Amino acid sequence: MNHTLTVSAAYGRDFKSKKEILNYWNSNRDFQNLDIFETGYINKQDAKKFKVGYLNVRYRNLKNIAVIDVSEDTIK
Repeated sequence: MNHTLTVSAAYGRDFKSKKEILNYWNSNRDFQNLDIFETGYINKQDAKKFKVGYLNVRYRNLKNIAVIDVSEDTIK
């Protein structure tokens, strides 16, 4: 399907850097979906299972965005 989701750290956490986001991603930890219509949580395993193409990750109090390429496990 290759769609894009906008997410943030789950459970009240906040990321300070892209490196921190990538470590969190590779640890298969939960991200919170920020979509208005579909809330919930997603991790690396779920994203690959449901063929998500990219995750737009909001960090630093939702001010910045980093993009995870789910198929390559890289961050921009």
